[in-house]
Order: sequence, then C-alpha cells, then structure tokens
Amino acid sequence: MRQQFQITPDINRYDNEFGGFFSEDVLWPIPDRRYKETGDDIDDDDDDDDDTSNDNGNSNPITKELDDAPILINMDWRSTSGVQYNRQWFKYLRSSIGYALMHDTKRTQHSFRIEIDYRPLRHWKGKRIIDISARVGLQTTGYKRKKNNAMKWDTQLAPRIDVVWNFQKDHTLTWSNGLGGLWDNGIFLFDRWRSNINLNFIYRKNHRFVFGFQRQQRLDKQRISYGMSWGYEYRF
Repeated sequence: MRQQFQITPDINRYDNEFGGFFSEDVLWPIPDRRYKETGDDIDDDDDDDDDTSNDNGNSNPITKELDDAPILINMDWRSTSGVQYNRQWFKYLRSSIGYALMHDTKRTQHSFRIEIDYRPLRHWKGKRIIDISARVGLQTTGYKRKKNNAMKWDTQLAPRIDVVWNFQKDHTLTWSNGLGGLWDNGIFLFDRWRSNINLNFIYRKNHRFVFGFQRQQRLDKQRISYGMSWGYEYRF
C-alpha cells in the first residue's frame, strides 16, 4: 500500500494544460531497495537563415528574431492512493499488478496497472552501483465525463528503460526513457516519448522523497513540454 502526494509545476508553450503529461499512475521510477541484491526480502521553412555570405564573400551574420512565444507555468497537485502486489519470479524478473485512486484539481480517476520488470544485470553476482531495468506497463484509467456523467476508459501501453545509479546508500539517480501510446477506436499508436531524470531519497524504507524533471515530445505533432516534480511517498 502507498500514499503519494506530488506538486507539479508545468512549463508549456501551448494553451492546453499538461496534455496527459502526468497521467501515469507511476510517474517516478523509484527503485525498490528490497530487491537491490538478493531479491528475497522483499515548421519552420526559413531555410535561408543560415546563409551568412554576401556578394563580396564577406561573413555577415544575419540577426534572427527572438522567440516571443508565450510560456505558461501552471501549478498543479495530485494525490494517489494505491495498493500493489509484487511477485518475484526470478532474481532478474518480477511482475506487479495494482490499483490506484488519483485525485487532482480537475477529476478523480481510477487506474488499473500491470507491469513486467526485467533487470539483465542481475544474472551476475556481486555488488554494483549501476542497475538497468526494462519495463513494460499496461494501464487502464477511467474517469467520469462532465457532460453525461458516464465513465470513460483509456488504455495505454508504456515500455521504458531505466538506468539507476546508487551513488550513496538509499540515494539514487535515475535516468528513464519510455514511449507512451493509447488505443483509439481499436487502433494503437505510440504518440509520445518521455525522458525523466529523478533524484530519489529513501528514509527508513517507508519515507521516499523524489525530485524530478521530465521532457515529453509528442510524436504525432510538433509539441515539446517540460515539467518538474517534488514528491513524497509513504509505503505502509
């Protein structure tokens, strides 16, 4: 069981807020220290801008206009209450299934998630400060529509690769890259790529603090978003 609360300032050049930026139940890849070693306890068309030559062959840089597009900084929060069951199949392979109830300033969502986690470096013995994991998560999220009060369910697939650096005891730096996609009218398409850098602090196993930065690039349109997170999680 876990209770998580996060504050998310969103930096965006577009009018739509967040756009599913923080829609995943597990936003931060927090490594489970219980499995650290043994695992048994637990359009730009201005093509001429780069031309710097004139008729005399002299180099005259062309001054470009400053980007005056508005940048929006929106502050939001989210609370997640969840329960999850983990199964350790092998030292290097485990799976999980869980449910989460998510609240934010706009809606309440129900989330069901199944994840498989494969860690190739755990085939070998010995201590290591760097770990790698390949994860595939399938998540179904539902919420009530405002118009007719009917439930709307979205299913997304999110494969990702995490590189975790244990630079101190209970202190980790994680670099994560993953794709995200949704089923729309029976057609599945990966529509976004996310890259995270997260600094994790674990205090007495139960208390977890996370500071994160995320970059999201849409694959179906020209749109890039950035976000930051500060989070606290308590695990019962």
